[in-house]
Amino acid sequence: MRVSFVGAGQIGGPMSERLLAAGHDVTVYARRAEVREHFAAAGATVTDSLSDAALDADIVMVAVYSDEQLAEVALGHQGLVANMPRESILASHTTGSPATIKRIAEAGAEHGVHVVDAPFSGGTDQINNGTLTVMLGGAAGDVERIGEVVRAYADPILPIGELGSALVVKLVNNALFAANIQLVAQAERVANELGVDTPTLASVIQQSSGASYVMGLVTFMGSTNQLIDAAGHYMRKDIDVVRQVADGLGVDLGVIGQAVDGGPADFTAR
Repeated sequence: MRVSFVGAGQIGGPMSERLLAAGHDVTVYARRAEVREHFAAAGATVTDSLSDAALDADIVMVAVYSDEQLAEVALGHQGLVANMPRESILASHTTGSPATIKRIAEAGAEHGVHVVDAPFSGGTDQINNGTLTVMLGGAAGDVERIGEVVRAYADPILPIGELGSALVVKLVNNALFAANIQLVAQAERVANELGVDTPTLASVIQQSSGASYVMGLVTFMGSTNQLIDAAGHYMRKDIDVVRQVADGLGVDLGVIGQAVDGGPADFTAR
């Protein structure tokens, strides 16, 4: 397929490389000259114009940091939606509000452009290994077409439901991840105060009934502080979105919210 990629950074860069390796005709939009040079050498078409990136694309993949950036590149006269061909699809990997992706879809409908939310779980290692978890929300035919593209770097690919539903699952996942970090941090504190060091605690619990994905990360990284240092920036942004969406819909996060707010890690947006 003719795939344009917007947001070829730490995450989007490896995704774009996997798309090229899978044989897609890839155009990479990048403002930085060094990024354009890298992808031109790798065999991609490159551009610093959003409208040019959109013009001939069957699929436009977007992997920018925030909702605000997503709306900025997608909307407006020079944005992606206004310049994409009819029946093309914009798929967003950005973790943000379902309301934003629906607003983009409303604009897309005026131009015959389809929209899919495609949040993911994992990082560069999973992308490079083709094992990224990608969740898809949207019309069934659109989700199927996007699945043909993201399988270059994703397995499993999980259709969730209507537009915005994948983002709901991703946001709940991140809230649960943050709550688990707080619980593991408290377990670490208690064990340390009782004279057991973190590596010993983590290795034993990870082989016992209290095992968890987060404790596995602590086993690998050495402490919850190191995990928070690595993931905290993204977690604060995503937890802020969770709170905004839940508050806007009148949904009580319950004990998940209490755990996120009550542990030693600060997940308040900065």
